[in-house]
Amino acid sequence: MKKIILVWIGTILTVLNMYGQTESDQSIDLESGIRTDVTFLDFQKAGAPGAVSTLTPGWTLGGLMNVWFNDRIGIQPELNLNFKQTVLGWAENSGRMQSFGIEVPIYVTGRLDVFRNDHIFLGIGPYTEFSCYARWLIDDRKVDLLEIHESGEPMIQDTQSGFGAVIGYEFGSGLVIDASFRQCCFNILQPNTSQGVSLYPQSVSFGLAYKFGKK
Repeated sequence: MKKIILVWIGTILTVLNMYGQTESDQSIDLESGIRTDVTFLDFQKAGAPGAVSTLTPGWTLGGLMNVWFNDRIGIQPELNLNFKQTVLGWAENSGRMQSFGIEVPIYVTGRLDVFRNDHIFLGIGPYTEFSCYARWLIDDRKVDLLEIHESGEPMIQDTQSGFGAVIGYEFGSGLVIDASFRQCCFNILQPNTSQGVSLYPQSVSFGLAYKFGKK
């Protein structure tokens, strides 16, 4: 949790520094919109020889806001609802892991004019996701990964945090097409259940968004 807080503090300080550099030159421009993505999830694995994790499609619904400090630089916070799934386990004993959560990324973004009011944009920054449920469907069983066990802890962390990147094309009409990647920086397995194994979620998304009130 301390690492997560430090990531967020670093992002806030970066944003405040950019705002201080541009405040005297430009007024802030605000944009908002809605988005939907197809999201593919798998895991980076450590200490688990032979383990498999297959990119499997899920979906994301959410909203976004752009805060532009000038014509080129801004931030893009989002609030997303994610349903993710992947095939996880070993070749002879694997199952489908499914999760639902609330994700909050904050990208530091830059954009470049390419045609009339169209833009290409790129963003990088931290994200945090809060899991509402997670389960592993294997051998006709449904294992609740967030259920408190005898050890007093669930099998996985209910919060994950890391860094992401997004690249996209924004039309003057407000329609946006983009692709994004997110990599968790922390092992989501609890120490009492990891048995020396580490799992780091990573996901890639392809989506559409629409921004309201474009000029």
